[in-house]
Amino acid sequence: MKILKKVLLVLVILIALIAVIALILPSEVAVERSITINASPASIYEEVANLRKTGKWSPWDLKDPNITYVFSGPESGVGAKKKWSSEHEEVGNGTQEVIEAIPNQKVRTELYFGGFDEPSYANFTLEENGDATEVTWTLEGDMGSNPIFKIMGLFMDSMVGPAYEEGLANLKSRVESKPIFTADISVTTAEPINYLAIRETFDVTNPETIGPRMGEIYGQLLGYINKNGVMGAGQPMSVYINLNETGWEADVAIPVADPGEVSDESISVGQTPGGKVVKAIHMGDYNKLDDTHKQLQAYMQFNELEANGQGYEIYVSDPTESDTSQWRTDVYYPIK
Repeated sequence: MKILKKVLLVLVILIALIAVIALILPSEVAVERSITINASPASIYEEVANLRKTGKWSPWDLKDPNITYVFSGPESGVGAKKKWSSEHEEVGNGTQEVIEAIPNQKVRTELYFGGFDEPSYANFTLEENGDATEVTWTLEGDMGSNPIFKIMGLFMDSMVGPAYEEGLANLKSRVESKPIFTADISVTTAEPINYLAIRETFDVTNPETIGPRMGEIYGQLLGYINKNGVMGAGQPMSVYINLNETGWEADVAIPVADPGEVSDESISVGQTPGGKVVKAIHMGDYNKLDDTHKQLQAYMQFNELEANGQGYEIYVSDPTESDTSQWRTDVYYPIK
């Protein structure tokens, strides 16, 4: 009986201590780690603002090869959301959503972990420092009034900090190995485009012949459109059919609202695939478009993006503009 009383007394004391701890300990916890990355803020921002890319460097994403994701919202920035599910004890289940995004400066996400009702917040801040960027990754959380959770909060830095260091090292390695892109490249969505076209094969070893021939084709297409009352629906374009070192086969095209029945056998009807695309904005002479295509292909390879249909170019600017640096061409590669 005396032993039981002593045990009960110890339990009462422990409960009292825990209650006192619950009153004294703060409920808020914070973890912070930083690293210097030899890259521009823009190059880093696109990795942390796009939740689809965190699987390439996040230590938790890399722990479980069988982790599953459901993505929603935009590709990047505010509203982008990721839901994950894993049987790995260190990964578990949860959601993450971008709630603030200042391009090339800051990304703030809201996290809900399985078993916790209160959200946590992770922040990335990017501060340019010469040719490098200081990247700071923080975690903010509220452990609530539960004394056990408050005690856990005391060890949060030692539990999460090493993983943050690993993640930042992974991010640094990924960004510093990234190809340099001078073109403005992004992943976005595009609507399908109906078009009328004439298919032609160009000799890329004689580039001076390409422009005049495309001009002839556009003239023929415009003549047909005007004669038959077809409504145009955009800037001139070309759709790649086959590309090789010496030849370029393409549908030289003009977008239309409704092609209707085509009476000219030399003119065909086509449609670009809608959905996700990689888009590059090329500024300058058409003769330098090949470099933009190579950058797009390198971007797709680096980000492991798979093509999903024929690419196409839209000639946004009027080529009669004498200043070729103002010529704009939007290049699209449909992806899965």
